[in-house]
Amino acid sequence: MRLRWILILPIALTTPGAAQSREPLPTGKLITPRGAHVPVGSFPANMVPVLGGRYVVVSNAGFRQALTVIDTSTGKITGRRELNGSRDGLKEGLYYGLAPGVETADGQVLWASRGSEERVSTFLVDHDGTLRDGETSIAVPRPGGSKAPRDVIAGVALSSDGARLYAAGNMTSRHTAMRGTLSILETRSGRRLHAVAVAGFPYAVAALTVGPDADRKVYVSSERDAVVSVVDPVSGTVVRQIRTGSHPTALLLDKSQRHLYVSNAGSDTVSVVETRSDRVVETILLRPNDLRGLPGVTPLGMALSPDECRLYVALADMNAVAVVDVAKARLVGLIPVGWYPTSVAVSPDGLRLLVANARGTQERNPNSKPVGPGGTWGQYVANIIEGSVSVLDIPSDASLTGETLQVLTNNRISSARRTGIKNPGIKHVFYIIKENRTYDQVLGDLPQGNGDANLCLFPRAVTPNQHALAERFGLFDNFYCAADVSADGWNWSTSGMANEYTARNAMYGYSGRGRAYDYEGSNNGSPVDLMGLPDVATSPGGYIWDLCLKRGVSLRNYGFFVSDIGAEEKDAQGRSLASPNAALRAALKPYTNEDYLQFDMSYADSDAWVRYGCPAPKQKRSFGSGSARSRFEVWKADFDEYVRKGNLPRFVMIRLPRDHTQGTAVGFSSPRAMVADNDYAVGQVVEAISHSPYWKKSAIFILEDDAQAGHDHVDAHRSIAFVISPFCKRGAVDSRFYNTDSMLRTMELLLGLPPMCQYDAVADPMDCFTVKPENLEPYTAILPGREIVAEVNGATAFRSDWSARLNFAQADAVPDAVLNHILWHAVKGPNVPEPSSRSGLRVRMDDDD
Repeated sequence: MRLRWILILPIALTTPGAAQSREPLPTGKLITPRGAHVPVGSFPANMVPVLGGRYVVVSNAGFRQALTVIDTSTGKITGRRELNGSRDGLKEGLYYGLAPGVETADGQVLWASRGSEERVSTFLVDHDGTLRDGETSIAVPRPGGSKAPRDVIAGVALSSDGARLYAAGNMTSRHTAMRGTLSILETRSGRRLHAVAVAGFPYAVAALTVGPDADRKVYVSSERDAVVSVVDPVSGTVVRQIRTGSHPTALLLDKSQRHLYVSNAGSDTVSVVETRSDRVVETILLRPNDLRGLPGVTPLGMALSPDECRLYVALADMNAVAVVDVAKARLVGLIPVGWYPTSVAVSPDGLRLLVANARGTQERNPNSKPVGPGGTWGQYVANIIEGSVSVLDIPSDASLTGETLQVLTNNRISSARRTGIKNPGIKHVFYIIKENRTYDQVLGDLPQGNGDANLCLFPRAVTPNQHALAERFGLFDNFYCAADVSADGWNWSTSGMANEYTARNAMYGYSGRGRAYDYEGSNNGSPVDLMGLPDVATSPGGYIWDLCLKRGVSLRNYGFFVSDIGAEEKDAQGRSLASPNAALRAALKPYTNEDYLQFDMSYADSDAWVRYGCPAPKQKRSFGSGSARSRFEVWKADFDEYVRKGNLPRFVMIRLPRDHTQGTAVGFSSPRAMVADNDYAVGQVVEAISHSPYWKKSAIFILEDDAQAGHDHVDAHRSIAFVISPFCKRGAVDSRFYNTDSMLRTMELLLGLPPMCQYDAVADPMDCFTVKPENLEPYTAILPGREIVAEVNGATAFRSDWSARLNFAQADAVPDAVLNHILWHAVKGPNVPEPSSRSGLRVRMDDDD
């Protein structure tokens, strides 16, 4: 096996013709998408050519799903089938798998996976490019029985005669011994011939249909186990596992089927497998030399040129397509495309590329008013981002140099060489993560910032501490969460990026189509890291606590990645899967305070209710071995002990989740009361630190994991952020672009840590520190008014009936489009119109699963 490195051209700070004036994405990168762009719905995840490549068909994995047919010569949509209704009480839709079937006089049959509907259906693409439903829909039996999580059918492929269908089930769980399943089904009868146990979280499927091994080998990629399983479909057994790079995703056979290309999203490589021997013969690294060792390229879909001299690879996290010389097995250039490309196709004449951009081509997505045709997409961040297919001319070899330079500029590759910031003497870093607020929701009433007071739900009276801290230590009114929702938000906030599994399934699960919340240490409710299994949602660069431990930086954890798995949850041998409230990552276990309660809205963040003596009827009065009355009380007891002993860890992680709220559920604190409670907890933490001997060497960083739970007139990702230290510039208003990775990079630099991935490596640190302390005096927390802290939801609270039906036990189990509607009217009043209607999302209570 030979390892091939990327060809890196000299980096230019500017490129002729480059669109340098564009705003950065919330992720911090620029895009300069080439070609014309065809809107196709939410998060297009796959695309296949049909009818000899005259058309491509695109499928989606996000909120608004459809099959879309595009003419490869004109770039026009010729057919479309929306899949957003309900059937048998389930939301219909797609996921990933597309397999062209037989051609008939009418057109070509297309098999499409239907995701959590647990079936594969046929459609017919007519010769004129129109699309209609086919006659077959095969239900795939659920592995593990009826008690197992609903399966999600991913990749599909067909035998040479079309008599057998191969379908991968992507939902690995303890009910299947944490293995995945490849179902082999008869297409005529729908009968399952074999259920083959393959490596965990199987995704793409490719079947040999020509040559000596025709109909004797089926290849299945595993997003978790870094292998491709080789299945004999006749015997229904795994005959071999091919070790590839990390997170193998897409599979592509060449025309002769002598070679199989495997995109390894986690290791930024393409493996070339010789199918006669099932041996990896080449590994092509697609990571720029300037960032060697740092992940963040994320190769996904692939396509070969008609002469098979070039391989084109969608690089999701570089917003580019890689051009690979097949004969030399090396990368020769990069083409800039849209935001998060997932799939690529080549026109039959080899002159044009078609690229599916999961997140489209728009850098800013404000949600102060409804988006889409007639406002039909509403205002929820995960619903308003429109994916697209770019149709562009393939650049000549002469122009590919300039295109490559543009991609490197867009990705700020040269920025990774910066020395960073000067540390004014900060030794201890406190990292506080809260839940889901936009900038306008909280600080929109501050006249010195770029806010919209009409969108402010939690003004100074509710959040006096956050207002005071922003005014004293610095207001950041151009800060963005890199993530959409908590699923990817907790990974961006702790890893600097989200891997491809998280990026795709966050959108799929939040769309109401059923997917477990796999993104904070458990997979389908199992603590996989504690079981000795890989966590499929782990970003390729690991977590910031891993970096601390590797570099000898002491740490303490309060609420990050801890278990909400009940003691009654057992494995197949009857053993408890995890202790409630214990760390779900083995590395965190020794450093986690298990008395600090995980995500639970019935428990207070602060001591405000104690000060006023006003618990809500359904509030949890105490928790843990010390019967603490709030999360702050648990943290403060620990902190006081560290102060007494003089051994405070250098990196302290604190989760303060209650600004998420519990809607208007009767007997619980009102949304205003929970946000005020959260605000006072922030003030109390700052007060405790600022009155301690550690204050002169400390910096406190505070952000929201995402900004999904409200409106913002600039962008649905814009959020509140705070940096608090004696060395912060007093009263500054900083309107420079910063994001989640900016905060991570700043903390890393203060702690002497290297970056985890390409995103934090190139992020601008938050330039807010002075050489001499300007904010040395201690801070005193401001107690919000009793009339706010004591508010309790009654039976007449707005949509209390809806809130009673919603699941607040886990982060983001509630559809935020629904919760946002409740919060607006709970705060503003039932007769005060929202900035505009949310389309049908606010009343789709059937999607609450």
